[in-house]
Amino acid sequence: MEMKEHNVKAVLFFVIFVMTLLKLLRWIVGQKFIDYWNTMLFSELCIFVLVITVNQMYFRIPLAFKRKYWKTGLFLGLPTLIPTLVNYFQIKQAPPWMLTSKIFMLSLLVGGFEELLFRGILLRTLVTKWHHLRYGPLLALVASSMVFGAAHLTNLTQQSLLATIYQIEFAFSLGMILGAVYLRSHNLFLPVFLHALIDSGAFLANWMNKSMAMQSPAAWMLVTGIIIFAPYYLLGALYVRPSKKAVLLR
Repeated sequence: MEMKEHNVKAVLFFVIFVMTLLKLLRWIVGQKFIDYWNTMLFSELCIFVLVITVNQMYFRIPLAFKRKYWKTGLFLGLPTLIPTLVNYFQIKQAPPWMLTSKIFMLSLLVGGFEELLFRGILLRTLVTKWHHLRYGPLLALVASSMVFGAAHLTNLTQQSLLATIYQIEFAFSLGMILGAVYLRSHNLFLPVFLHALIDSGAFLANWMNKSMAMQSPAAWMLVTGIIIFAPYYLLGALYVRPSKKAVLLR
């Protein structure tokens, strides 16, 4: 993985700017489109184009598909399929084909821009900055995952505090394992693909539950969530352990 150092403050500013813009864009577009999925699709497409453009013009993170590492990355990423399977097993009816196509397209856009932003740009910047530290990759992984989780605070405007905290817990755990897969595989396409699969299941389950009385998670579920998601924290740390540092920085 070619190492090019970027200013951490500039990267963090860009991350905050993008997530703020996304929230604002959803609100503005929501005034135009009544349909929730059209609003999401258009907003995510605009942000995806923005992140891709800034990456090409400034950060220039390579999106190479390296055959040497993709099998390892895919194997390490298999545990992320668990929440996907859980969501898909909840689906008792499929939405209309047009909506289904929108959901899968939205999943790819969300997975694409979030992985490029949080893993490709932020995580890689932190790994480069702390590459001289013994636990530099792990520190970078934890820090970028915390920012990824905190970014979901923007959902407070549309859901309860408990639901948002639960989502932050899951986002942090997902950031840990997807970030580790990215560092070990040197391939951003793998976390994008895995992220899109997870989101597609969540979106489909969300569509199905729209007509049902969905309740916010109870306080005890937040504590349970930490335990449930613990394997992702541990796997992420295991994947980027010091003995793998040479592979991570290659």
